[in-house]
Amino acid sequence: MELLATFTNTHRVLKAEKVLKDAGITFKLLPSPKVLSSGCSLVIGFNGSDRAGIEEVLKRAGVKVHAVYTKDKEGVYVKV
Repeated sequence: MELLATFTNTHRVLKAEKVLKDAGITFKLLPSPKVLSSGCSLVIGFNGSDRAGIEEVLKRAGVKVHAVYTKDKEGVYVKV
């Protein structure tokens, strides 16, 4: 997984999980890295090539993504 989407609370990430499953989109529900803690202990991990589709599906469902991150060459999370 190249990108991680964070959410402000568990309710939103669980709704995102349901919406993405229903849409047949490949993703992983993962524990949030401590450095990305945004009020929720879970994140959605996905391939960068799926970003536009994921964001569109979540937007239509009214699920707001807090932020999207990737790791740089040094392993530091960077907001994209």
